[in-house]
Amino acid sequence: FQVHNWTVEQASEWLATNVELPQYIPTFILHRVTGATLPRLAVNNMHYLHNVLGIKDPIHKQKIALKAMDVVLFGPPKDYNNHIKDLVLVTLLLGALIGCWYAYRQNKNSRKHLRRMMKDMESLQKAELALDHLQKELERARLEQENVATEKENLQRQLLEQGSDQNLEMRTSYSDLEVSQLKAEIEMLRGELQKAEGELEDRSWSPPHGLQHWLQITHELENKGYIKKKIAAEKQLQQAREACEKLRKKRSSLVGAFVSTHGKSIDDVDRSIVEARTLLNEVTQELQERVVRWKQLELLCGFNIINNNGLVYLENMLNRGGSNPRKGRMSSSQDDLDDDSSSIYTSAGKNSLDEDSQDSQ
Repeated sequence: FQVHNWTVEQASEWLATNVELPQYIPTFILHRVTGATLPRLAVNNMHYLHNVLGIKDPIHKQKIALKAMDVVLFGPPKDYNNHIKDLVLVTLLLGALIGCWYAYRQNKNSRKHLRRMMKDMESLQKAELALDHLQKELERARLEQENVATEKENLQRQLLEQGSDQNLEMRTSYSDLEVSQLKAEIEMLRGELQKAEGELEDRSWSPPHGLQHWLQITHELENKGYIKKKIAAEKQLQQAREACEKLRKKRSSLVGAFVSTHGKSIDDVDRSIVEARTLLNEVTQELQERVVRWKQLELLCGFNIINNNGLVYLENMLNRGGSNPRKGRMSSSQDDLDDDSSSIYTSAGKNSLDEDSQDSQ
């Protein structure tokens, strides 16, 4: 009934807003098309549309007929539909903008994490190179020490040979008087030398017997622990490299990049890299401290500690020494200490001792 009571102005407004054909508004006003005339438009009366109203476009006639049938059957259109559509479109637009902004932030954070991870990998490589360089320096120092010891022995041998040759020449060339004078001087020098040796023995300290073997086995045990730490550090470094390569492969695909930005893989790889770098730095510092400490001990004691016959040989020697009877001047506490140490060394298996001796050599 509302549509049937429409005026000419309401029918013209319906034609402009709902049918979207405002060019026929003057025709509707001229022929006084009201709400009571819309049923004639709804039945698609071609005579009325074509001859009376003068609408010749078949598409426009069909559109007017359909819209008129809709408004006659279902009543006037609702005004709030357009507002709901606008609200939905604005909501979707805001959601799209927020999604784009969030994706941009995640991509930026992932790139930042990746750059930091690459810097950590470069620092790890530098630390590894420094460790290799330090190991080469240690090996070079050992070789130089062995060469110095060999040259020292050769020099002592040459001095002894030269001294024997000079004594032979002196016996044949010097006269009896010169020989007697030289003997007197030699006796005087010998007495002074003996006196000086006595004073030196009183003042100097000599290391006790067996100290060299104990220090050598201590060095080998420390070397064994260092090798284990080094293997663990290299294994952790290799795991960090593999995790970094896996993450890089994942990021090469679009789905992998989205999953990696929302997951915890970047933080895990970053944490593993930092842990590997810390462990590698600790191993490097420990190696530097050991090199300085054992060189100082060799200088103070006056015998070789770093260059030895291996862990198995030293343990066998100490075990054989522990079976000999103790001297009367040694205390009972020292006997208990030697018995405990021998029991500790004999409890280890033969296979592990062979492997450790090969690693230390």
